[in-house]
Amino acid sequence: MSAQINDQITVAIDGSGDYVKIQDAVNAVPSDRAERTVIFIKNGLYNNEKIIVPADKKKVTFRGENRKKTILSYHIFDCTGGLNNKCPAEDAAKWEGQNIRTSASVTIQGDEFRAENITFQNTAGPVGQALAVFITSDKNVFINCNFLGYQDTMLLGEDGTRSYFKNCMILGRTDYIYGGGIGYFESCEIRSFGGGWITAPSTPKDQKYGFVFNKCKLTFLGNSPRQNDDKQPFSLGRPWHNFPKVAWLNCEIAKELNPQGWPTTWRMDYASTSADLHLYEYNNKGKGADMAGRAKWKGLRALSVAEAKLYSMENVLNGSDNWIPSAK
Repeated sequence: MSAQINDQITVAIDGSGDYVKIQDAVNAVPSDRAERTVIFIKNGLYNNEKIIVPADKKKVTFRGENRKKTILSYHIFDCTGGLNNKCPAEDAAKWEGQNIRTSASVTIQGDEFRAENITFQNTAGPVGQALAVFITSDKNVFINCNFLGYQDTMLLGEDGTRSYFKNCMILGRTDYIYGGGIGYFESCEIRSFGGGWITAPSTPKDQKYGFVFNKCKLTFLGNSPRQNDDKQPFSLGRPWHNFPKVAWLNCEIAKELNPQGWPTTWRMDYASTSADLHLYEYNNKGKGADMAGRAKWKGLRALSVAEAKLYSMENVLNGSDNWIPSAK
């Protein structure tokens, strides 16, 4: 490429673009560039690099050619031993610094990141923590994307940061949407293997919102890679630490949901008695939506009509800078 950056960079495995590797395209974006840079990624399985968008690479867009055919994939997972508790050790040795802070296939630190028509995945399977994405940046938008994993698929890892997801699909089994960030999921499919928990929130006490799911479908997937998953229900979540906040509004919930919703306090004794946990539901449908059998926790309840209005996308994501994400 020429030294002067274009507004669009093309990545293609077959060599028909500006770069073959996605990381090389990211590295070509000037630090703190004021204009948006689109990295167009042609169809292919990109499974030989662990990608990081550093904090100084702002306003970067990953735009895939096809949601199902543009796949960003890796396979590192957390383990006991390996190389600094990452396995396989020989692959962990290929990466350094912030890019090996977690097992994530893609780490996003640059603010105002955007992704469209991309599949993010970690193929490690049922072996431990194996993230598809680790997000610490603010004002992120994901449209028509898939996030595929088993344990800890997606970490919104920085308190107070905001991410918007529309028409996405997130797959996992154990704590597969977790962290202290703010996530608004609109018209997404939340697809669970049996036996686990969708969310593991760690919302700070003074943070009004955590994870909000609006008009989403909660579905159950058989043929799990782990034996006996298919015979067990899935759950809305379990509390990680701090004061978890999760709201489900206008969603369709599959019959395989554990009726308790939140069946365990895990290692948080105060989870069932604290009013500072906000585990809310509103106007959901489907066989899993009946709240009669929900856990009798102080902070778990249905919202009123007036309260539900406070969970609009604008209210949840506006922040102090009046940010409104664009779906276009």
